[in-house]
Amino acid sequence: MSRIAVAMSGGVDSSVTAALLKQQGHELIGITMHLFEPQSCGADSAVDDAARVAQQLGIEHHVADFELPFKEQVIDDFISQYRQGQTPNPCVCCNRSIKFGLLLDRARALGADLLATGHYAQKTVDPDGTYHLRVAANRAKDQSYFLYTLTQQQL
Repeated sequence: MSRIAVAMSGGVDSSVTAALLKQQGHELIGITMHLFEPQSCGADSAVDDAARVAQQLGIEHHVADFELPFKEQVIDDFISQYRQGQTPNPCVCCNRSIKFGLLLDRARALGADLLATGHYAQKTVDPDGTYHLRVAANRAKDQSYFLYTLTQQQL
């Protein structure tokens, strides 16, 4: 079985992802991204919630402090684009540079082979090893559009 890092937000989707992978027998580690100053946007409670879920599942839990790169690469970029009259999607930028960039790097540094998230999407692989991002089985919950910039390596 693989050693899998689970991006744990403290919410239901990532918690269920961790529970299902644990049930399948994978070795797991949980990682929660710290993106905001304490007491803003529920930052403290999300970390605490994720830590409680990890403890209940019996998996190690880490907190990755990405507050500064999140501000620089996502928030500042959003503001800049918005000021130029564009309508950026900060989630796409965050997934590309923070979650599947910095967080994936941190997961690998912790010895993980894979990174799992609670995104609703599907991934297929061709016989030649080419990955494809697909619409979620439940189209009403599909989040593949947040992930469209991911590279073959990230998929």
